[in-house]
Amino acid sequence: MEPDRLNRYTGGARKEVHMKRIIETTQHHTAAGLGLAALVVAAATVALFAQPQTTPSGNPERMETQSSQSAQTPETIIKDWPERARSIARTMIEKYGDPDRISDDVMVWYNNSPWQKTVVYRKAWPHSIMMRDKDYLEQTIGYQVPNDKVNELKRFDKRLDIIQTSGELSSRSESESMNILALNLADEIVHDRRSVEEARDFYRETERLTRSGKSSKYVEGLLFDARISTNSRRYEPEDVEMRE
Repeated sequence: MEPDRLNRYTGGARKEVHMKRIIETTQHHTAAGLGLAALVVAAATVALFAQPQTTPSGNPERMETQSSQSAQTPETIIKDWPERARSIARTMIEKYGDPDRISDDVMVWYNNSPWQKTVVYRKAWPHSIMMRDKDYLEQTIGYQVPNDKVNELKRFDKRLDIIQTSGELSSRSESESMNILALNLADEIVHDRRSVEEARDFYRETERLTRSGKSSKYVEGLLFDARISTNSRRYEPEDVEMRE
């Protein structure tokens, strides 16, 4: 073969071999790259499905707290109350059903006729040395006390609570019957059927007879028309504070 043709043939063969190597190298890297990409995708998929499931709130402690609150019942609330407070609460539950609002220290019923509001307290309202720690029950009616009768009612019984802005009159004592007695006598004072002194004497005598087992219409039910006040405020348990 002539020298020029031999050189051209030899050079062409070397170029062909070089191109094959380039192609093989490119294919190798491409395959490696695809393999790496596949591994990345697979790892991401595994990580996604391995993530722990969370509750809708995303806060296990909050869910646990809500669960414990929802599990509270009137009986679990009062189990650690003083015996007298616990007894009054059970009496109110038996008569009026479960309370509308509860907390660790109070139970509240709304519009449990004839009452506009009934509250049982864990701690008694002290009012005198001799009768301390007995007034666990407060009950409210819709009643507008005239301005000139406010002082007379306070003189009759300091446990009466008069809220003129909302037209409410409340009594607190050791029982529902004693609240009814106090409010009946308050109405008679307002309408000048008894003086403050006469009402006090009648209250003490009726309380004594009631304890001995006798009854009176003054402790069995309200003797006047008590209406639901349209301005009444719906208290939350945390709003009900102990007052001296």
